[in-house]
This record gives sequence, C-alpha cells and structure tokens, in this order.
Amino acid sequence: MRAASVPLKSVALPTEHGGWGFTLEPLLLGLLLSPGLPTLGLFLLGLFGFLARHPLKLLYQDLRRGKRYPRTDLALKVAGVYLVLALLGFLLAASTARGPFLLPLLLALPLGAYMAWADAQNRARELFPEIGAALFMAAFAPAGVLAGGLPQEVALGSFLVLALRDVAALYYARTQVLRARGLKPKRHPALLALWGNALLAFLLAQGRLLPYPVFLALLLLALYGSLTLFRPPVPARVVGWTQMGFGLLVVLSAALGYTLQGLPTALLGVPALHRLLGFALVALAFLAGAYLLVKRQVPRFARALLGLYDLNALLGLLYLAFAGKVLPHPLLALFGVALLHALIKRPHPWPGIGFLLLGLLLLWH
Repeated sequence: MRAASVPLKSVALPTEHGGWGFTLEPLLLGLLLSPGLPTLGLFLLGLFGFLARHPLKLLYQDLRRGKRYPRTDLALKVAGVYLVLALLGFLLAASTARGPFLLPLLLALPLGAYMAWADAQNRARELFPEIGAALFMAAFAPAGVLAGGLPQEVALGSFLVLALRDVAALYYARTQVLRARGLKPKRHPALLALWGNALLAFLLAQGRLLPYPVFLALLLLALYGSLTLFRPPVPARVVGWTQMGFGLLVVLSAALGYTLQGLPTALLGVPALHRLLGFALVALAFLAGAYLLVKRQVPRFARALLGLYDLNALLGLLYLAFAGKVLPHPLLALFGVALLHALIKRPHPWPGIGFLLLGLLLLWH
C-alpha cells in the first residue's frame, strides 16, 4: 500500500466533532475581549495544538504496536506541521504579551495531563475526561485576557463563563446522544446541570463576577434543553450543531456584557461591520434569488449562504444592544432572515422569491 493511498483528512482532522466548539469558543472569547497579537498567538497555539492531538494519537498507537503503517509517516509529518505552527503561535504570544498569560495554562495543566492519559487509554469520550478537556481549553480565554493586559477579574470571569457553559452542555449533549442511540438515560443529571449552572451564573452576576447577559444566555440554554429532553430524540449531529450555536451565543453574550461595562472589546466594531456586510449581502441576495428562480433545486451553496445572513442578523442584534434603542434596519435584517429560512424549505419558486425579498428588505434598511 502506498502512503498516498491514505486520505489526508483521516489523519489531519479529528474524528469527533464536539471538540471543535470547546476549542474555538475560548479562543474566540479571548480574541473578542482582548483583540491583538497576543491573543492571535494564543489562537494559533490552541487551534493547532488541538489539531495535533489526532495525528499524535495515531502515531502513538502505531509505535506502541511496534508496527509502521502507511499512515504512520503521514501522521508524523502532519503532527510536525501542526506543532511548528502551535510553537509559532506561542512565540508570538510570549513576545507580545502584556501580562502573565501562562498562569491560567499552568493551573489547567493537570487537566490537560488527565485528558492526555484518558486519550491514551481510549477513554477520552467518557464524561469526566471530556469535562477535563473542555476546562483545560477554557483556560485559553483568561490567558488571552491577561496577555492583553486586562484585569484579573475579567480573566476569572471569562473562565467561569466557559466552565458553566461547558459542564451544562456536556451533561445535556451526552444525554441526548444516548437517547438518539435508543437508550434511556436518566434526564435529571442534565436538568440539574442546566438549571444549576444558570442559577450559579445569576449569583455570580449578582456578585459582579460575570456580566448579566451570560446569565440570560445560560437561562435560554436551560429552557431549550429542558424542552428538548422531553421531546423525541434528534440525530447526534443536530445536537452537536445546536450546542455549537449556543456556545457562540454564550461567548458573544460575555463579550457584549463586558463591552457594555466599558471594556474596549472587538465588538465595538460590530456596527460598522454590520453595515459593510449588509451592503455586500444585498447584491448577493439578488443574484442568488435570480439563480434560484431558474433552477428548480436548491444547491448546497444556497443553503450555505444562509449562514452569512444569519451572521448579519446576529450582528444586527448586537448593534441594537449597543444603540440602546430600537432601530429599524437590524430588525428588518432579522425579519428577512426568518422569512428566508421559512421559504427555502418550500418548493420552487419560493426559495428564489425568499432571497429576492431578503434583498429588498436589506436594500430598504
């Protein structure tokens, strides 16, 4: 067998998808709270460190068996590239940091060691190793906050945000995945995690350790989770995508809360980005609408475009939060996106009409 016959994707990308959210959320939160070169370096360190885990695990398994497969050399090369990129990220963070960014990572190191041990024992998908891995990655958020020279209170808050969200999400997602496999797990641990963490977020917000928008996001997660736990189970991929959406919501809520408290976060550029993206999406909506009026099937790219309009609507909602008053254009964007989501599921010509109506609403606003 030739090495070229080994698919690169099978070696370069992790097989589990849940780790993406727990990896990207703290990195994104760090970038939002303290945009700059230090957090960019930590983003590279965290992302490529996470990606290196899979080829390193394959390499370890092959070497432990005392055999060399075609994938072994490929795993060594891919892991080497990832580790070099992670090292460059670390050097960038270390050379530009304005605070003790290593402290949160060193404190979380035992969790990382526990995660590595569980991974080597093929126990990484058990509940407590998953919690340990998520909390280890959560330490990247306070590391970014401290690297940017922000107060320790904000660093602690950024970790607490992710810790509460991660524990609640893991209990909930694990229960839902087991239900999707036809099992009947107990629901009360997930319910206790969802509502207990929402209550903790409220108490921490009362004590000024967390912004109140975080409590609202976790309360929404608890309400949604409680509803879906008593409804028929959905496929695991739906659970995964939903939880990634809630993770993004929690991250943005934390960044919004700190912005409203006077922290100069990256969200201060949201109004300008919303306007700029809106202009570009007007033309794209009309082009997509005209194309779909001719085509009788909705291609994948048209469904992928929905993500851009969802992002634009989300930016519009953040715009409303900053403005402190009701403005018509973000609401029109939100209404247009909701209309498009409803029409794109209908037969021809409704998807094309949906894009055209969205374009008109964006043009109007």
